[in-house]
Amino acid sequence: MATQLEDVVNLVTGSLVLFSSIGIFVLTLNARYTQSIGRVREIYDHKKTSPEPDKLEKELNVMVFRCHLLKWSFGLLLCSAICSGIFLLCSIGARFWGYFNPEILIVILVSSVLFVFCSMVFLFFDVLASLKATLIHIERWKYPVQ
Repeated sequence: MATQLEDVVNLVTGSLVLFSSIGIFVLTLNARYTQSIGRVREIYDHKKTSPEPDKLEKELNVMVFRCHLLKWSFGLLLCSAICSGIFLLCSIGARFWGYFNPEILIVILVSSVLFVFCSMVFLFFDVLASLKATLIHIERWKYPVQ
């Protein structure tokens, strides 16, 4: 009985590590999203009374774009968590019921990793947008903002 439990623990350890890393990534995204939303509200309120509404409009557009990037990053991360959970359940089920289709499990695991990767790409674009918004704010933006 102890060997069977050890086999199951060894089987799901990688998936549990992936699941834990997703949790840390969610905390990071949540902090960035909360900051972005707060900044959008601040810019919008300030734009109403500002002598430079065009500059604030450009910054506001970039910040709203950041929020959209983070939304997609969250969504992809959720897909990764779902794939990790399915992989975990299928791995345990395969161990207990004896049916093991490694191709399906590999596809699920690779999907989970790809979703995390894509989520990180969106986070990188968020970082670039954040820099762009900062450069607009400090009036160091040299090129026209769309």
